Order: sequence, then structure tokens, then C-alpha cells
Amino acid sequence: MDFNDIKKTWKSSFKNDEFLDKDKIEAKLKIKSKSNTALNKVKRNYKFELYNGSILSLLILVWLYLTVTNEFKYILVGITFIFVSILILVVARSYSRIKNIKLSTHQLKPALIKTIESIEKFVNFSKSTLAKYLLIPFSLCYGMLLSIFKNTESTKISEIISSEELIRIAILLVVLSVIFIPITQYYYKKMFKQHLDELKECLKEFEDSQNIDDNTNLK
Repeated sequence: MDFNDIKKTWKSSFKNDEFLDKDKIEAKLKIKSKSNTALNKVKRNYKFELYNGSILSLLILVWLYLTVTNEFKYILVGITFIFVSILILVVARSYSRIKNIKLSTHQLKPALIKTIESIEKFVNFSKSTLAKYLLIPFSLCYGMLLSIFKNTESTKISEIISSEELIRIAILLVVLSVIFIPITQYYYKKMFKQHLDELKECLKEFEDSQNIDDNTNLK
């Protein structure tokens, strides 16, 4: 345990009229350490999402630009650019809320609350009906349509996609959605939700310790 952290926590206790003893200081520092570990993992995972998402998006756009030779080229590239940009912006905006947060013993509770609220918004979005039953199926469907439109020479939709092909796409979309929705939910649970739960547990420990102190002071 870092001596400077102990000294700072001890000094701040006098400013806040807490008068922490050795055990309370150690408990507070332990909560701070666990909180920062969980927060740093979330920050790392946000960076992973942003870097890999940006690289993958760039590769897809370059691939479309180089391989599509028909009249749909710029339409497909434009729609794809807008779609991937929105997804990256959602992650970037969420990351920007916690990027500069540092959990210190002096302002641990308000910082924890702010951090939890910011991460929870992103987690709730990834678990939402919109993400599960609209964005994921749309992404899968759009990927299948890209493979059809990128090499076609016709400009008529009826000539590009037959009714039988639409049925096959619909069946495949249902099958892939059933597979990818649980996988995506598990991915976001491991990447973000489990660390969010760790931060909530740290906040609960901090509040419980405060309640014990308050009850002790009342006696």
C-alpha cells in the first residue's frame, strides 16, 4: 500500500472531520484500489473497441471502394461510412465521459457515482431492444446485401434480388441473429458489465463503511 496514499487519506480525514483510524484508512484505500482497477479495465476495453472498430471500418470502406465497380459504388461506400461512423461515435462519446476520471480517496463516492452512471448508459444501450433486435439484425442484413450489390451489373432491384433470394436472406438473417445476439451480449458483459458491477460493489462497500461510521458516531 502506497505511503503517500495513506498520508493523503489521513490528512483529508481531518479536513472532513472523519478522523479515520488505521483500519478505516486501509479499508478506504482498498476500495479506491479496487475501483481504479475496474475503471482502468473499462478504459482499456473502450480503447480496444475504438481502435479495432476504426481499423475494421477503414478496411471495409477501402475494400468496398476497390472492389465495387458498378453504379452502386458510392452509395454503398457512403451508407457504410455513415453507419460505422455512428457506431464509433457512440463508443467514443461514452469513453470521453470517463477518460479523465481519476478515483481518489478525497472524492471517492461522487467520482464513483459519476463513473457508474456514465458506463451504465453504454451498458444499457448495448442491452437495449434497439441494439439487440434492430442494430445487430440490420448489420447482418446490410452485410448480406453488400455481397449481392457489390458485383451486380443491373440497376433494377427486381433483377438483382429475386423473391426466392429474399426468402433465403430472411431465413439466414433469423439464423444469424439467433447466433450473434447472445454472442454480442456475452461480449459486452465481459468487456463492460462485469467491471460496472465491480464498481457498484465498491460503491456499496464505501456506503456501508460510511453507515457504520455514522452509527458509531451516534452511539
